[in-house]
Formats: sequence, C-alpha cells, structure tokens
Amino acid sequence: MTYSERVLEKIKEHKAGCNLGHTSMVFLALISVNHVLVKVHCERVALLAENAARVLDLDVKAAFFAGLLHDIGKLTLPSGLFDDGEIDAEEYQQIKTHAIAAYEILDDFHLFIALCAGLHHAVYEHGYGLTTEELPKNWPVELKNKVIRIATLVSICDFVDAASHRKSRFIEASSLKVRKEDSSLRDKLIEQYPNKETTIDAVLEANQEFVA
Repeated sequence: MTYSERVLEKIKEHKAGCNLGHTSMVFLALISVNHVLVKVHCERVALLAENAARVLDLDVKAAFFAGLLHDIGKLTLPSGLFDDGEIDAEEYQQIKTHAIAAYEILDDFHLFIALCAGLHHAVYEHGYGLTTEELPKNWPVELKNKVIRIATLVSICDFVDAASHRKSRFIEASSLKVRKEDSSLRDKLIEQYPNKETTIDAVLEANQEFVA
C-alpha cells in the first residue's frame, strides 16, 4: 500500500469533525498538482507522527492531522523551491514564510491544527514562525501545552523525515544542520530539542519503517 493510500484510509478512519477530513482531502489534491515531493513528505510526517504519538500516549488524531497539514503554507510558494535542487540564502528566507502562511490558511477553520503548523519550526532555538506568546490567551494551560507537545512532535518528525529523504541542501541550511549521511542524527536532535529524548527515540524508531 502506498503512502497516499494509507493516508486516505487514515483520514476516513479518524472521522475528523469540523470538516478537517475535507480540508485534508482538498490540501492533498492541491499539493499534488505542483508540489509532489512536499505531498509525499507530508504523508510520511503524518504517518510518522501518528505512530510516535501512539507510543507516547499523545492524541493520535491530532498528531496525524497536524503532521499532514504542517506544510500547507508551501502552497503559497513556487514549486521549484521544493524540487530537491540547490537553494540559496534568499530562497531559504522565502521558504521560512511557510509556517506563518500555514497558520493564516487554517486559523479560521481549524485553530488547533493552525497553531501546530505555525509553531512547528518555532519550538527549537533560533526557529521561526509563530511564538508560544501567540497562543490564545483564553485557552486553558492544558490545551496550550497540548498544542506545544503536538507541534514539537511534528517538528521532530519533520526533521527526521527530511534528514532521511531530502537530497537538497535545505536541511543543511536549516538550524538543525544535519546531512543525510550524518550518523549522529539522534545526538543533533537531542541538542536541538533538549529534554525530548523520549519523543526523539519514539520518532526515530517509527521512522525505521520509512527508511527500510
């Protein structure tokens, strides 16, 4: 079964409310037109986040949909930025706008997922996107913490998948600075995400399915 087939099954299986399943289907249709590599990346991140969330006893449905839609902001950018070719510093700055764009696309419809998407590059030092200060002031602390936990899980899944599959220098240009051939990915992740060893190990274990 392909990633796409598995993801479509999961969308139906999760029976997401508030039209989240419909939003996900529209996203997959749009992203498949000119951003095929981004689509496959989002599908893997969704499956990876779901599997790791199950091990970590986190909200599996939230992890899946946050993983699937985390890069929806890339729809606003030229497809050539994501074709696994070389990128320069100016192009990297352009790519960094996708986190805020994701939040702006989703916030009127799926606020929890919008916040996760906006934060997924901001949960590590020198990241970008939304900040935790922008979480809704009227939300209970428990719900805010859930957003941060899911966004952090998606962030780790995002980097692990990119390090495992991306051929361009995009990962090198990022703040994580890991190359595909780097043998110390776990150490670099631990440095980037202090005190998240349990989450990192769960993601790396789940990722074995995708790099076999």
